Amino acid sequence: MPNPDISIVVCTYNRAALLPAALRSLYALTTDGKFTYEVLVVDNASTDATPAAIAACAAESSSPLRGVHEARKGVVHARNRGVQEARGQWIAFFDDDQLADPRWLAELYAMAEHRQLRAVGGAVHLKLPAGCDRDLAPMCRMLLGESVWSVQPFAYTKRIGPGAGNLMLHRSVFDEIGGFNVAVGSRGEDTELFLRAHAAGIEAWYVPSAIVLHVIPSERLETPFLAKLSERMGAGIANLEHSELGAKRFRPRYLAKTARTMFLHWPRMLLAKWRGQREAALGLECQLAVGRGFSRAGRELLKQYQPVSHSTVPSCEVSR
Repeated sequence: MPNPDISIVVCTYNRAALLPAALRSLYALTTDGKFTYEVLVVDNASTDATPAAIAACAAESSSPLRGVHEARKGVVHARNRGVQEARGQWIAFFDDDQLADPRWLAELYAMAEHRQLRAVGGAVHLKLPAGCDRDLAPMCRMLLGESVWSVQPFAYTKRIGPGAGNLMLHRSVFDEIGGFNVAVGSRGEDTELFLRAHAAGIEAWYVPSAIVLHVIPSERLETPFLAKLSERMGAGIANLEHSELGAKRFRPRYLAKTARTMFLHWPRMLLAKWRGQREAALGLECQLAVGRGFSRAGRELLKQYQPVSHSTVPSCEVSR
């Protein structure tokens, strides 16, 4: 059987209950007769019934669907294993708690073909629990994975990039810049990869018609979950900026962001609570939690940096 044009990589860990719905949304995607695809599920050392769920879905799928096991824990290891095992020249990333619009992949492929791109991403809409009518703050929607940037396609920038929940890359991108960076951790690995691609001059476009839905269980709308997610995001930002800027340039960024958390987000959160603006206050609480995560991780990173006195630096020659 010839290799498919596109491999959809779905990384999963202990989500045997959610996974089948995600995979069923990929069984018969529209292709417009222009490409073929497979679904590759990377089981990231699950301890539940995930292997059985993958096998059951493979038996009923109308499109090729297979699973591989990745013993090293962490989504970065899982994504890199997916890239290694994928048979397609294109690799599309999809999460195990999402549902794909039938035209999701066709829209990504059409934009890539039309503009001769090697990187495209799409829109992620939230699928809130039935009966939920909350008007979530933009910060909370972003934390939950929403990325609906525009109704028109546009080229991603350094400030606005794609997430790995709705991203398709040509294999040559990985050949050129390498895979996902294990050192970044599980929050921000997609941003770090995109920034490397952007620095390498690889153009990437946002496709608003390439839609996936992120399924949000009710417990993810609770303050403790959002706060924990926010702190993880803050730590991820600290690690990413420290890696990008270096310790010396990171220090003023750390001080500025810590001050902004204390003197901007904290008073605004108190004011929103005083006014009874529940959703706005929750969004600002999440901003504060991001700041806490950033400050804690940044403080540990700065401890590792010990400036060396010039008087103690030995001279050395460049080896030839």
